[in-house]
Amino acid sequence: MNTRERTEIAAEVPEELLALWKQWIETLGMVDVIHPATMGLVMMKAEESVAKEVFHVGEILTTDATVTVDGVLGYGIVMGNHPDEAYTLALLDAIYHASDLKWTNTKEQIDVELMYQGEKQRQQRQQEYKFIQRTMVDFEVMDAD
Repeated sequence: MNTRERTEIAAEVPEELLALWKQWIETLGMVDVIHPATMGLVMMKAEESVAKEVFHVGEILTTDATVTVDGVLGYGIVMGNHPDEAYTLALLDAIYHASDLKWTNTKEQIDVELMYQGEKQRQQRQQEYKFIQRTMVDFEVMDAD
């Protein structure tokens, strides 16, 4: 699992699981907060579907945090006002960049849970897609001339 996949899944896991990981990492490592979880605004980009031109939709609220775990830098950012999530993502980022063997077991166990959570998220998106598809109108079928 690469960093992007891991981050996308971790950003949507239940808060209880993030809290558990946060406690686990704080217990095992020396955590220093470089930049506490703080709200900010970033420009959101989008791509026009026909001409493929990128444009700015507007600003979105984010929360970001920067920490070190055993001296390894970690950064976390989430949409909205979620300081605990940003902080925990920063912790996860730090341990996944750590080369210390003490984190190997922790990373493996978190990866197993992330794969499970990723599958649940995929199934949820698929179910939502099917629900949306049921409500779509097929204009060719409607044209009965």
